[in-house]
Amino acid sequence: MKRNFSVLNNSLTAAVFSCAILGSVAAHAADSQSYTINLTATVPSDAFQVIPVDAGWINQTQDMGFDIATSKLNVLEKLFQYKNTSGGIQATLTGNLNSDGQPQLSNGTDVIPLAVTFNGVALSKTAATVVTKDDAKIGGRTALKISQANDDALDVSGSFTGSVAMVFEPAVETPDP
Repeated sequence: MKRNFSVLNNSLTAAVFSCAILGSVAAHAADSQSYTINLTATVPSDAFQVIPVDAGWINQTQDMGFDIATSKLNVLEKLFQYKNTSGGIQATLTGNLNSDGQPQLSNGTDVIPLAVTFNGVALSKTAATVVTKDDAKIGGRTALKISQANDDALDVSGSFTGSVAMVFEPAVETPDP
């Protein structure tokens, strides 16, 4: 009888041990997580491109920020990469421009005129070459900067909104006569 009890004890121990193992596997399976990551990639033409280095910001509202020490807006600066294998690159401001041809922020009553530069060249409603033919052929990176049009302290308050729209195109070169 003692022998049967020992066999029964071993069988019970094995059953408990098996349940413990299966229980931990089942508990582990309940903690599993799976993910699906959707990906996309756009490979631009090698012939012409002007694109933001970090593309996530371009379709989101950007906060220029206000420096209370100077009473001026902070400069918004973003990097772009560019390339044009057939010539320079020109840029033009488009969209909602004031009478001076510049974008602006408005609160409905007051306005803050803005200045826009690309690669250090001031942009306006007239096309300007912002990357030379030689630099564009190699390709590179440069800054787009949006700032207050003047350096004066602001004397207005409120919530201001606006937009800056621009077009980049291959520069049109005219042959020498």
